[in-house]
Amino acid sequence: MTLSIRPMLAGDRPAVLALLLELTAHEATLSAERATGPAAAAACLADDAEKAAEHGGAQIVAQQGDEVVGYLALRLGRIGPFVHEHLRDHVYIENIVVAAACRGTGIGQLLLAEAERFARGAGCKVLHLSVMEGNDMALTAYRRAGFGSFALEMAKVLD
Repeated sequence: MTLSIRPMLAGDRPAVLALLLELTAHEATLSAERATGPAAAAACLADDAEKAAEHGGAQIVAQQGDEVVGYLALRLGRIGPFVHEHLRDHVYIENIVVAAACRGTGIGQLLLAEAERFARGAGCKVLHLSVMEGNDMALTAYRRAGFGSFALEMAKVLD
């Protein structure tokens, strides 16, 4: 079956919402602070669209046959002066998800390669993303794609 990577279209919205619903449900198993459910998935999609529009990003899908099986949301960013100048402009991966039934088939790697192509096309030398603590499958996939630790994000939830 043919796999294509392409920009997200308006008609892809229901399929992408289903993928984000899977993602938020998975992340909720890793952290009690993560929101889940249809409203959380819709909020993620709206946030991705807003950031892509405001920051020169993109929303991309992986389509296998007639089915959307992956989603990637990107935005351009600039990090502060604590990093060398040539590394400040970057592409940030807001969201990436592959349908549970298709994980481990290389679709995630193709989406990450698309993120790299997007970054190179924008003149950026760095891709950034965040991954939740305990999301070992994602960590393995990101390391396989050449990502390494850059910073450790920490949070303290206040009462």
